[in-house]
Amino acid sequence: MDNILIDANGGVKICDFGVSKITAKDDIIKEQCGTPAYIAPEVISNERYQGFYIDNWSLSVLLYAMLTANVPFKAKNME
Repeated sequence: MDNILIDANGGVKICDFGVSKITAKDDIIKEQCGTPAYIAPEVISNERYQGFYIDNWSLSVLLYAMLTANVPFKAKNME
């Protein structure tokens, strides 16, 4: 939630694309990046994945965090 800003008119702005990558919907990706609490299982397990679907996973985790003020998955390490 550190990367979401709300302007004076109530508009929402996303402000951090430090690990972003432009891809086509059907591109297969192997790179692992992102914030651990929001990363999909395919990414953590080093499987190839389609960025479009992984973004939907991360968005779902973000929405959960916004509604509950907590992330759904927590651990002391990636494993």
